[in-house]
Amino acid sequence: MVESCLVHKLENYLPLTDAEKTALAVLERSPKSYSSGTTIISEGDDADTLYVVQDGWLHSSNDLADGGRQILLLHYPGDILGTASIAFNEASSSVVAGGDATLCRFPKSALGKIFDDHPRLAALFYAIGMLENIALSDRLKVLGSSGGKGRLAGFILEVLSRLRASQNADLSSFEMRLTQADIGDATGLNKIHVNRLLRELEQDDGAISRAGRTIEIVREDYLLEISSFTDRYRTVDSSWFPPSTA
Repeated sequence: MVESCLVHKLENYLPLTDAEKTALAVLERSPKSYSSGTTIISEGDDADTLYVVQDGWLHSSNDLADGGRQILLLHYPGDILGTASIAFNEASSSVVAGGDATLCRFPKSALGKIFDDHPRLAALFYAIGMLENIALSDRLKVLGSSGGKGRLAGFILEVLSRLRASQNADLSSFEMRLTQADIGDATGLNKIHVNRLLRELEQDDGAISRAGRTIEIVREDYLLEISSFTDRYRTVDSSWFPPSTA
């Protein structure tokens, strides 16, 4: 069986059985491509549909009273879009493709079927959801207590930790698929400030190096020091999970 991005991400935390992989395959039928900037979900839409990200980066955001926006979550291959609104009838945030993306659409009821048939998968999804909630709380704490450079350093480390969890634990560089305006909306900075701080991290601090859109982490310890970032994506406690079904 060819492993999907979703299976690859989940197996970072827990080896899956063939039956669990087969059940998850139902969620990844009929992939569809979306161009950069496409709004996949609009705030207020019916929250009856979810998506598996097969390729690309996306972000969830809310509009602000001053006409700006706050990017709340980033989504990568292996993520499921729409789960933040799963308790509601309407979407609580908008989801936009930060670059070209490939998604698989499925009804929310399909996830309920998996939870019913595979309680261990349900526990894993729940644990990852709580992990992401704490990671968001961490970022909000950094936004409220750190200067601009600390916010940006924390954001870079958050992206790196997410990609390590879903792709390669030894990853030290990645292609930044977000614009500097997007980064600003996620860190409470404007794009001019983001541009200046990236140069400082590279040229003054030697903490990163850049080649085009690729960012390489050179001094991860320094980025950790100025951001107080905590990697929440490394592992989850599965000791309490129910046993897998045959």
